[in-house]
Amino acid sequence: MDATAYSPMGLITRLYRGLTRLYTAAPYRLSRSGASFPAQHYFLEVTRRCNLRCKMCQYIEWYKTTPGRVQAEGELTTDEWRNVIDQTARFSLLTFTGGEVFVRKDFMEILEYACARRRVHFISNATMLTEERARRCAELAPKWFGMRGFNFLGVSIDGTRDVHDVIRAQTGAFDRSIAGVTTLREHRDRLGKHAPLIHMNTVVQDENLDCLPEMPRIAADAGADVLNLLTEMRSLDDYERVGLVDPGEFSREDIAMPTINRARLDKALRGALAEARRLGIEVRLPRMPYEEVLNHYDQGYDLAQFECRAVWMNLYIGAKGGVYPCFIQKVGNVREKPLKEIWNGPELRRFRQRRRESGFALCRGCCELEYAGRFNPNPAPAQQPAPATQDTAAEG
Repeated sequence: MDATAYSPMGLITRLYRGLTRLYTAAPYRLSRSGASFPAQHYFLEVTRRCNLRCKMCQYIEWYKTTPGRVQAEGELTTDEWRNVIDQTARFSLLTFTGGEVFVRKDFMEILEYACARRRVHFISNATMLTEERARRCAELAPKWFGMRGFNFLGVSIDGTRDVHDVIRAQTGAFDRSIAGVTTLREHRDRLGKHAPLIHMNTVVQDENLDCLPEMPRIAADAGADVLNLLTEMRSLDDYERVGLVDPGEFSREDIAMPTINRARLDKALRGALAEARRLGIEVRLPRMPYEEVLNHYDQGYDLAQFECRAVWMNLYIGAKGGVYPCFIQKVGNVREKPLKEIWNGPELRRFRQRRRESGFALCRGCCELEYAGRFNPNPAPAQQPAPATQDTAAEG
């Protein structure tokens, strides 16, 4: 049996995914109106601002052309985020995202409030995860994951030192990120806790392809519990329209999907999986057959083969209060209506009905997509691959 099968986070992920499918099964299959059970996973985008300028970021042109003070205008206040947290379901999971969460000077205050009430996960580039913040984050974690408090950290590392810094457009970004993760892990271990678990996220892209086989070692050395290899998302010239117009207005031709030579990608992924097996670290690929991961960067995959349960389980709250089942369709604002009213309101129910019938062009590359049939996530057995498990980024 492969060592990666015993990763604590891997076991939690498989349990989470199984419970998700059970929780969404009845409304997804039977609810003609599009109504669903209460949301159980909330994504709170506390800011869209960021201290880095990643090449593959869908907001990169907005960062380049919008002054920082304008980017911050209209963001929910500390008290408004407290109110949002109070509206979430009692036993739900809260994921804080950005931008970069620590760009907000009050993020630690928001985090502490959330950790006292819910299970919490946040995603960060960790360049601003200072010694003091890392120590406090470890203190906010429960002794065992699954309890109230800071359960999971997702950190983004996209290559070896030089490659990562080029992708992130900032010299020293790699060293600061690794230092933040290492410091948090040291404080966690000093306190004798099993949480937070740490997952490292790497977006597979042409710029980091040759160093993918080195990523398992980087994750292991930093003390990460798992390495997520994520598909690169689309890019649009008019990304500001996304969420504000009917997602059906966008066609495949409107979206510049990333491309990578299939043979090179196959070689790099196999190399990463083989190294992960040697080191005994878990690697998680998107929830689709291995060949479909290759297809994503080649001719693209058939959206009809995928389903999305996320809109029956998850709810996103944007930095300025917008509410979304996912960011391709806005359905309300927390400054105007409570979350409970929006969750099964007419706009969100109609979106669930449409998404159940078919995917949108904007869905390609989304980490919440799930292959509808049975599949083996590994390369063909004849190639003697290393095992991997399937997962998504949000659990990053």
